[in-house]
Amino acid sequence: MKPISYFDLFFSLFFCLFLLQTPIFGKESESLRIGFGSCLHQDKESPILNQWEKESFDLILLLGDNIYADSLMAKEKIPAYQKQLSRPQWKKIRKSSQILATWDDHDYGINDSGGEYVDKEKSREVFISQVGSLMPKGRRLGTKDGKGIFHSYRIEFKKKKIHIVIPDTRFFRSELKPSFWSLFTGKRHYRPNEDPDATLLGEEQWKWLSEELEKPSDFLVFVSGIQVIPTEQPFEKWGNFPKDREKLFQLLSSANTSELVILSGDRHIAEIYEYPFLDQKKFIEVTSSSLNFPLPFLTLEYDSKFKLSPAFLEENYGALRIQIKEGKLVWRAEIKDKIGNVVLKYDKNDSN
Repeated sequence: MKPISYFDLFFSLFFCLFLLQTPIFGKESESLRIGFGSCLHQDKESPILNQWEKESFDLILLLGDNIYADSLMAKEKIPAYQKQLSRPQWKKIRKSSQILATWDDHDYGINDSGGEYVDKEKSREVFISQVGSLMPKGRRLGTKDGKGIFHSYRIEFKKKKIHIVIPDTRFFRSELKPSFWSLFTGKRHYRPNEDPDATLLGEEQWKWLSEELEKPSDFLVFVSGIQVIPTEQPFEKWGNFPKDREKLFQLLSSANTSELVILSGDRHIAEIYEYPFLDQKKFIEVTSSSLNFPLPFLTLEYDSKFKLSPAFLEENYGALRIQIKEGKLVWRAEIKDKIGNVVLKYDKNDSN
């Protein structure tokens, strides 16, 4: 056997030290970066996936409608998942980014469906078998007896605790109430459901959410497949269940955290809202939709006094950057177009 030379030994030690000292995937050590978006059609090209590959986010949040495969039989969604996840970009994205996901109507059941969807248990199985493989191993989704897909995730960044809470706004939801005019126009417009028993999350999930929001964190990221703050738009939203929306706001206002942002999808447009809930408490919601399925022929944007600027109507994705400056956690959220240009931003919580 040839003896190891001093040169070989030196090179081996240098190589090992280099690997140990180099950040994995070349990540920025001074910021935690989270990408997010919704509405990704499996049959359409998606240049944004190329952008995600370039941006090399620490974490990517898929906010729902990860495929478009409306069906009364959940197993019929499997080919759409397979086509979606066979894109070569996913393999590269997963090498650099953790992925968390929830569903919305088109990957859960059929358009605007909720707890009435007849094949929801099978749909849960399909989601976990397909999308669950993208997420960190060992995660439990939903209840102990296998209902829903709600979950949470905690990250420690420079001794600061980031808490990501992802409820399920489909599996337990009561039926929507069509608006009066939708009965004549055929459009899917809805009015508030004032039934005292109506629910968006269901009793067991509300208990889970309350317990999650009691856990201490420095930054809470609340993820919702549907919009939370706006009530003016006539489509799906938390505002269709005003009792639950108010209950959520009360829980968020008392959450054991220093900073809070709401991320949502579904709408096929991007918007940013700032909602003054209490004298010194504001809720910020950033909606990112869609990743590759804009609907320019539909009227989707509605005025709101809480919206900070006009909506962005083309393909888009969100980017959340978290940093520590002088010991304080600061953050900013941006909406970017399909080639990475910033088109909307919220930077009031960033000292830059």
